[in-house]
Amino acid sequence: MRYKHPTEIPRSEKIRSLEWTGDRIPCATANVRGDTHPMAWAADGELYIGTGDPNWMIRDGVVYASIDWTNKQISDEEYKSMCGLCVEKITGNPIEFELSRVNDMPGYIGGGGYGPKPSGMISVDGVLYYAVQNLLGWKPPRFRKNSQHGSDATILRSDDYGKTWTPDLDPVLLEMEKEQYVRGNRKVTGFGWQTPPEARAEYKGWKPMFPGNLFGGPSFIQFGQDNREAVDDYVYAVSGDHWDNGSEMRLGRVSKDKILDRDAWEFAIPKADGGVEWVKELDVSEPVLTIEGHLSLPEMVYIPSIKKYLLVTWALHTDFDAKDGSELTLLEADNPWGPFKLVYYEWMWYKEEASPYCPRIPLKWFDNTNLIGWMLHSGNWQTQIPYYLPQVRPFKLIMK
Repeated sequence: MRYKHPTEIPRSEKIRSLEWTGDRIPCATANVRGDTHPMAWAADGELYIGTGDPNWMIRDGVVYASIDWTNKQISDEEYKSMCGLCVEKITGNPIEFELSRVNDMPGYIGGGGYGPKPSGMISVDGVLYYAVQNLLGWKPPRFRKNSQHGSDATILRSDDYGKTWTPDLDPVLLEMEKEQYVRGNRKVTGFGWQTPPEARAEYKGWKPMFPGNLFGGPSFIQFGQDNREAVDDYVYAVSGDHWDNGSEMRLGRVSKDKILDRDAWEFAIPKADGGVEWVKELDVSEPVLTIEGHLSLPEMVYIPSIKKYLLVTWALHTDFDAKDGSELTLLEADNPWGPFKLVYYEWMWYKEEASPYCPRIPLKWFDNTNLIGWMLHSGNWQTQIPYYLPQVRPFKLIMK
């Protein structure tokens, strides 16, 4: 399934379109910032999310925000709280939801694609799993030199709803960052990684689960609360090859009790008859979907009432630049490997100045009977208008 543009994809025969039923609603917690936001509807009923470059922290009981942290001197504590990634919890309902910090993840630091960023999260049998990319620092993107790469991913496990994670990579990542990375303004000469990308294939014997960019940003397919709507005993994940404006999406799966076992993972090769072959070797696998330059960090959820997988992806109109707006693509399929059909395409998603990105569909807030829900995403990181934060917008699926 190779396409040059989303509108080339055949239309869905079952779902006519997506209809927005209201305006966006930003997070009600003052000064909260961040993006990417993979999420898990956990066994305890809560929504946990991963946040990239959160740009906010709690200091002396006050929520403190700093959008311009790259342009000034900040303390080590602030840097570790606001830069890289963290784990948070959503409370309330979509009309007025709030965020609280669960774990600063102090070792996972580095701005933008210069350091680790979240890509996926899922809850399975009471355990949270968190997929994190860019663990070996900035690497060249696969296809488009100005896009943001998505590389070198690993999956973490938490048995206490995000308070602690296994493996504990904080010491390894902090040591590597201290040794090889210079903090500061990205526009200042000398800022960033002091070792070439090819020299960072490992660090003192540690390697990510999925080196490189073929499976550099795993996003777990969501099957309801704590994975209870799963169709079999596997956990599935899709991954693009860039953070933004990539081209290829691969599919992997693993037995639900072996998620951290890299050798237990297998990857799809789609077949001409609509089936799929599973192989152990990632570099032998093939994309289940290609949309050249229009496939960014993906999200896939399963809707049991209509027995459909929904795939939502996006692209920026200018590679890794939020000033010119973004596009939104919604596809459906009978299986995680496709074939995919087009449900909805919006060339100027919401507003140019908003430039939404990284759409997610919180299944906790989705009505399987009436097919209404909320799409959560972030937005423009280049404006002082409050778009760079978690926000939701209500929608309805229109059936044929």
